[in-house]
Amino acid sequence: MKNLTLCKILTFVRFFAEALFFPYISLYFSSKGLDVSQIGILIAAIPITSIICAPIYTKLCTNPKKTRWVLMIMSFVEAIFVVILMLANNFIFSLIGIILVSMISSSNYGMIDSLLTLIAEEEKKRYTSVRIYGSTSYMLGVFISGFITKYTSYVVSFSIACGLFILVSVLYFIIKVPVHKEEEQEKPRLKELVSNKFFIGYVLFYILFLGSMQVGDDFFSLYMESKGGGDYYNLVSFGFIGIEIITMLLLNRFGKKLGIKLFFVAAILLVVRNLAHGIGDTSLWFIVAFQMLRGIIWAIALYLSSTFISELLGYRLASQGIIVVMLGMQIFSATFKISGGYIIKIIDYSNFYLILLCISVLALVYFSFYYLAYQKYKNKQKESQLSVEM
Repeated sequence: MKNLTLCKILTFVRFFAEALFFPYISLYFSSKGLDVSQIGILIAAIPITSIICAPIYTKLCTNPKKTRWVLMIMSFVEAIFVVILMLANNFIFSLIGIILVSMISSSNYGMIDSLLTLIAEEEKKRYTSVRIYGSTSYMLGVFISGFITKYTSYVVSFSIACGLFILVSVLYFIIKVPVHKEEEQEKPRLKELVSNKFFIGYVLFYILFLGSMQVGDDFFSLYMESKGGGDYYNLVSFGFIGIEIITMLLLNRFGKKLGIKLFFVAAILLVVRNLAHGIGDTSLWFIVAFQMLRGIIWAIALYLSSTFISELLGYRLASQGIIVVMLGMQIFSATFKISGGYIIKIIDYSNFYLILLCISVLALVYFSFYYLAYQKYKNKQKESQLSVEM
């Protein structure tokens, strides 16, 4: 079986497992009688733990081979920690359980992105050609898990996820990773990332842009529940992930010409989504309709981000760069998640989304200046190359 095919299977299984567990964490805690402020603290533990663990993973994942081994071990241990979380019966034990799970899951996305991006590039493919299998399985998983949780329990859904996490561990063992010996002779250093001003500039944009989207997503299931639509959350997730898949298919075919200009589209759509959620006294289906924009926004981010980081930093630094970007977003996310529950209790959900609206507008304005500076830099590079060739 071809290596890229194995990566697609791994991605499909991994994200199907995610769909059986992570979208329902907030609702799971709510079903245990915890209030929104307690839930805010619990889901904030995910990015806070990431902030602590990410530097460790950055040290460990100095090349794709090491990243694969780390992910293989993490997937197996994650299954054990999810079981511990399910056994928790109060706020304190739930906090311990979510911290354990977060030690594994919080940095998973960045590490998976970095590994599969490099494997795909080795095969002359874009990462989204692999990631689309993850989105497809996530959509199916959310749809199926909605019925599992409704007609059985969250524990059944979470238990199936545990079994799939173990299967993912086996798949990591099987896949092959690219090895560029000449580029691994010198170990990547964090100061090389910090000294790259365009990388640091991109980190800031990503924090404001994806951070404000992620925080909004984390509280959206509770927002729906407050409007009496908690039972429909799986169908809503199914809808915007379906849009994500369609968008990725279109981007794989037509997106190359637009390049990072697509970030303008994504940032504008995020502003519109946050505005719609923040309007106030609107119907459930009004906010659901605008939540569908999330599918387009996330598809663009997946299409551009890992490849752009690889362009900025090169093969040797790409893995560390992606993890650092995710770390920055987790710091932002932790700040809003830990305070978000209390803010919502004071000013309600709609006003909370107006705060996120301001941040997303800032992200859009900031990227406008970043894009102009980066294009100027790229043009100077081209002029230098032409002068050397002449």
